[in-house]
Amino acid sequence: MITLNEAEAVEAGLSAAKERDESKAFQALDSLSGIATDFLSESEDADAQRVILSIEDISEAATEEEMELVTINSVLALGKLAKTAAEEGYESAHTKAFIAIGRLGRIAAAHSLEAGSKVAATTLMEIWNLPRQRQSQEKTIAFSLLFKEIGVCGARRGTEEIVLNAVNCLGEIGNKIAAESLELETISALLLLEEIGESAAEKYFDEALSSTALSIEEIGKISLKKKLHKAVLQSQRALETLRVQAEERSMTNSSVVTEMSLDSFKDTGNADFEEKVEKLQEIKNLQIKIHSTLLSRKSVSSPKPKESF
Repeated sequence: MITLNEAEAVEAGLSAAKERDESKAFQALDSLSGIATDFLSESEDADAQRVILSIEDISEAATEEEMELVTINSVLALGKLAKTAAEEGYESAHTKAFIAIGRLGRIAAAHSLEAGSKVAATTLMEIWNLPRQRQSQEKTIAFSLLFKEIGVCGARRGTEEIVLNAVNCLGEIGNKIAAESLELETISALLLLEEIGESAAEKYFDEALSSTALSIEEIGKISLKKKLHKAVLQSQRALETLRVQAEERSMTNSSVVTEMSLDSFKDTGNADFEEKVEKLQEIKNLQIKIHSTLLSRKSVSSPKPKESF
């Protein structure tokens, strides 16, 4: 395969997406991935960030055209770049890469591209599970928000498998952070699972709603063991909300599951409501702040693209 320089690859990639030419898109993305890897090896973090954004631009255009194989190829390439950046200690490039993957997963879900969305979610989980990447509160919430976006978009498009996959991933994050006694992040995950569950209920996705309830219950049980009282209360609140949604829509299985899940907390008592409301508002404000960052595409200040390598 011919290797293109950066400027050529960007132009060729965008043109390939417009023309729905998979072969040319693969060539452009392969060239850009190699260029970004070289930049990281040369400690050119800002240049690597710029190329990562170019990969995202091409991938987004291709995903909008429902070129699912290009989406998958792009996600895998960005996943490798995210891992390389993490290993080399380039936080900004790492962040750019995993956010790009999440946004591509959301766009894939919005176009009912089940495989593309699933690969994006799986790749995000692999990145989040990297040993050095689970220490930042804002980063954990960012990953959780990306999974929520994927799940909600999947629900809006009527694709239950995408919703289920997002719930499983977000549930896994919730379990692990609850086990680490990170209460604020745990409550954030519970709030986002509740949002996905409500979206699932609106589409009468009985299996997805039941799966969401079971994930919330499991996080709540871990929170109970870790004495995360506000997280336990949020688990109860979320399950009650989803139980009502299920009953109103006559979703028999979900009604039973949510009711049984609530029974797991019937003897736990209640925390102070006013204190809980204050904590929820704090978390929601933090989610809004991080979400605005996820949607931002601020340009990277760096030299013009190099013409050859």
